[in-house]
Amino acid sequence: MRKSKFDKALFIAVPTLLLILFFANMATSDELSTATAIASVGILFGFISYMRSRGFSKKYPIDALIEKDGDTLVFHYLHGVQKKPLQVNIDAIYALNFSHHYLGVILDNNGQGFDFQYPHKTSVVKARLHELLGEDTFAKIQSNVAATA
Repeated sequence: MRKSKFDKALFIAVPTLLLILFFANMATSDELSTATAIASVGILFGFISYMRSRGFSKKYPIDALIEKDGDTLVFHYLHGVQKKPLQVNIDAIYALNFSHHYLGVILDNNGQGFDFQYPHKTSVVKARLHELLGEDTFAKIQSNVAATA
């Protein structure tokens, strides 16, 4: 899964713009103006809305984010510093944790896991994993395991 140059630039540009607005406002006056605060929140809200939009999820289809290669599941990172996808032997998966736009993959009952933020609903991610793993294997893997201390 390749990230477009626009997406990479957007992830750097939006937080940078918010920081510039904040520091420019603080440098020019002693008080935080209402307009700057509202604009900063508006830009942040727009950015988050875009990240959760249907158009964004269509740019990154679930079929390309989670793939199967023989006995290995391949999980592609949508964002972050890791560029190589995570390749996990299916037998090494202890549990899968699902939440809104989130997938946690826990390995070998040791609590070591990997987190993925995907622009898809829980039902879409579950359906994709069910399709790749098959009914029997999917049923053997635990779901939504609580963290233990």
